[in-house]
Amino acid sequence: MNPKRLLTAVVVFVGVVGALLGVTVGVGNSPALGLDLEGGLSVILAADTEDATAEDLAFVRDLVRDQLESTGIAEPDVRVEGSNVIVDLPGVRDQEQALAAVAVSGIVDLRPVLSSGVIDPTADLAAASDVLTGIDGLQYLVGPSGAQGDVFVRKSAAVEIDPQTGAWLVTVDLSGSGESQWNNLASQCFAAASSCPTGQLAIVLDDVVQSAPRVNQPSFSGGVSITGSFSEDEARSLADVLNRGAFPVQMVQERVEAVSPTAGQDALDAALIAGLIGAVVMLVFMIAYYRKLAVVILSGLLVWGMTVYTLATFVSRQTNYALTLAGATGIIVAVGVTVDTYVVFFERLRDEQRNGRSLRNAAPRSFTATWRTILSADLVSLLASLVLFWLSVGSVKGFALYLGLTTICDLLVFYCFTRPAVFLLSTTRWFDQSRTATAETSIGVPA
Repeated sequence: MNPKRLLTAVVVFVGVVGALLGVTVGVGNSPALGLDLEGGLSVILAADTEDATAEDLAFVRDLVRDQLESTGIAEPDVRVEGSNVIVDLPGVRDQEQALAAVAVSGIVDLRPVLSSGVIDPTADLAAASDVLTGIDGLQYLVGPSGAQGDVFVRKSAAVEIDPQTGAWLVTVDLSGSGESQWNNLASQCFAAASSCPTGQLAIVLDDVVQSAPRVNQPSFSGGVSITGSFSEDEARSLADVLNRGAFPVQMVQERVEAVSPTAGQDALDAALIAGLIGAVVMLVFMIAYYRKLAVVILSGLLVWGMTVYTLATFVSRQTNYALTLAGATGIIVAVGVTVDTYVVFFERLRDEQRNGRSLRNAAPRSFTATWRTILSADLVSLLASLVLFWLSVGSVKGFALYLGLTTICDLLVFYCFTRPAVFLLSTTRWFDQSRTATAETSIGVPA
């Protein structure tokens, strides 16, 4: 054991962990808190039909999440539980804004345009016709719906640039069953029939005309290209509407719950106090029992805590899994798992010393003897976390996620910090009392 190499290993690892933590704190990042800790709103969306499939609900989940993120609501937790879609909005206080953002179950209608401009509401309009307003304020007199957004292939709408004109355009694929419906409407509008005298086909969402392109050919095969004087944002907005138009099922807001931020803060405070009390009691016992070895435990837990905080911040910011009360519980439980690692290692170390070996000699032998046991125990814990995360729903996922992450941190810190730290300290006189005793008893012994 080269002391310089051991010291370098410890310094480099602690330096990397400290630097990552410094960057995390320096840019103002912290773990994103879940609904039960930060407060906010929880909305339960239910399909209005029993025929909704898991694929349908997953599509709704993705659509709701995209809509929420596009409106600036940060860190929405949108998940499928059974036949419902659960939307948790931590930190959201404006209930009307949240409900409006979640209400994304509108179906796109394709309706022929009879006329456009300023429509006289007192005019004698056909019973099947409606006056709708476009997103640009223009009014449209439209005929009955000839098809819905399911004529398009899900998530097939894309924004492109016309290579000839340099203008923005939107392309979308037609589904096998929807192509005939689209072409029926297209042929009427192309021929300027009485059912579509303007030759325009309105794309309508929630009774608002999103676009009313003119049909330039009687039939289409495979896909449609929509051109116009679009800006990039307008083209992308239309593509989003077409993708949204393939909405598989209507969703209704079954229940809305508000979680007080005070209750969330109380829950967080209670969890922190419980964890702190447990950690203090555990550390007092470890100091009394392991004496100088407790230096390694205290410093190791500090480095472990820094690593967990940095990783928890990264995961909660980069994924859809915020830190909830269940996740905090998983971290507290992991403290015990981490302490078990020290106990296994240090008990073997004490056994080696009882057999007459110096700490310098006992440290590497103890690590070699216990590493496989520690690795196996942590891998079992990690595997259990993965299985629990895969099979569970709701808050149990948060518990499994953070228990798994902290277990990974335990292995990393033990191998990269605890191991070299113990090896390094075992070479010092202060830590290895047997070296001093041996030197004292050797005085005066003839060569």
